[in-house]
Amino acid sequence: MNDDFRPSKKYAPLTDERLSVIAGALRNVRNNTLLLYDPFAGDGEWSHGCRVYERSCFAVRELAKTNSWLTIVTEAERLRFTFAIEGIPARFYRGSPDDPPGNYLVSTFGELHQQQLVLIEGFRPLDKILRFAVETDLAGRVAAVKLVELDTTGTATGIYQIPCDIQSSNVIPLETRPFDIPPIQLPPLHPNEARSDHERERKKKI
Repeated sequence: MNDDFRPSKKYAPLTDERLSVIAGALRNVRNNTLLLYDPFAGDGEWSHGCRVYERSCFAVRELAKTNSWLTIVTEAERLRFTFAIEGIPARFYRGSPDDPPGNYLVSTFGELHQQQLVLIEGFRPLDKILRFAVETDLAGRVAAVKLVELDTTGTATGIYQIPCDIQSSNVIPLETRPFDIPPIQLPPLHPNEARSDHERERKKKI
């Protein structure tokens, strides 16, 4: 496995800022939904997991409305959810990046179709599978969100911990504003002044 895996170096659209936006949404949904979990009222891990999954999909769909680089990929199966970052498809799951669930080890129909579109648009051929792995602690809160790169056999070839809460850059570099200098306009010389200048130049040559 590549310990130096940096997504943006291999997949230019996968900047830390974009990854952080998605990871932040997945983290917030899971942590906020955990507050609603009430096993004493009959909630179980299955119902809690379904609620988190549905809300996470909704959160990513909402992000796609305000971020042009994020799109939702159409899937044949209703419960499968795939999104794309500037054309590069990915999915998310809860669990260890080293041991993804079996149904996340292969490309979906939507991903395969999206990979073909990416190739047509001029990106490098996608020979890997990308997954967002949401790791949780014993209390069920999100401990980390990592981007996992898998090969066709389902083996992790790269794992990257996504930085949290990266803000959109609004820094404008300081540059000197260009300005135009109008041509210098000198007032015309008086005839007597012009004659005096001519006399001084003539005497210098003598």
